[in-house]
Amino acid sequence: MSQAAGKGILADAVGVLHHAWHRCHSAWNDSTATKFEQEFISPIESAARQAGDAMDRLQSVCDEAKRACE
Repeated sequence: MSQAAGKGILADAVGVLHHAWHRCHSAWNDSTATKFEQEFISPIESAARQAGDAMDRLQSVCDEAKRACE
């Protein structure tokens, strides 16, 4: 699997999570839901963004290494 494909799969999964959470949150809107979002949903979304950024940096390093070997 390519780096771009992996990043796309991650982005799709986060999108599904985000959509499902908003559907759920429309019916479950109390302090417990807010706490759940802060403790679980937001950290996952943040970690996925960081992972995507790291994947971009890794791809850049790999591309540079390929060019150096040519």
